Amino acid sequence: MKMVIEVKEVEKSYGSVPVLRHCSFCIEEGEIYGLLGVNGAGKTTLMKMILGLQQIDGGSILVLGKEAGAGAEYLSNIGSVIENPVFYEHLNAEEILSMHLIYMQKEVNILDALHLVGLDTERKKPISQYSLGMKQRLGLARAVIHQPKLLILDEPLNGLDPIGIAQMRDLMRKLAKQGMAILLSSHIIGEILKTADRIGILSDGSIKQEFKVAEKVSEWGEHFDDHVVEFMRGETV
Repeated sequence: MKMVIEVKEVEKSYGSVPVLRHCSFCIEEGEIYGLLGVNGAGKTTLMKMILGLQQIDGGSILVLGKEAGAGAEYLSNIGSVIENPVFYEHLNAEEILSMHLIYMQKEVNILDALHLVGLDTERKKPISQYSLGMKQRLGLARAVIHQPKLLILDEPLNGLDPIGIAQMRDLMRKLAKQGMAILLSSHIIGEILKTADRIGILSDGSIKQEFKVAEKVSEWGEHFDDHVVEFMRGETV
């Protein structure tokens, strides 16, 4: 399989406070990688560095062989939903995606993207009339409409009802089957367990444990959550 993203020995500090220390992992095409850690572990910081929104203090981040923040070509291969997506509430979904495509200098069928996330019949409705789940799905449409190779999702299921969560999971699996690599962050074990192919546990600034979900579910059974919680705490079991 083709390697989409390689995070190598990344370091980041805010003043004298280290956030990431020698953090390393990689994701192949078509793989959903779950980044699991307690609140404040550095998940969002890491994702922002991949997007070139924050500077790396040490190490390197490569997406399809190009270094983080290396211009428009680098960003054209990445889609993201970081925290809650924000829109101009008076516009509709078609107008939002049209603006995004102009910014990305891409020409793509907007209706296809809206159909993918189940919003094609709601495309003329002002965003102010959208539910939280609909806004999350529109955020995902905006993130993938330019057909990136890597999708970054920071806590994408927060605040969604069970139906919304199921819809988002189905969408992620569909995109992965199309070859997209997905980096999914959460602090909730159940979310990652039901979605990710592999899990990396971020603790004390680095990936302390990394494993395939199916293998550890088979090995640990009903104690899966207990093991993961200990790793999140930086302990071993």
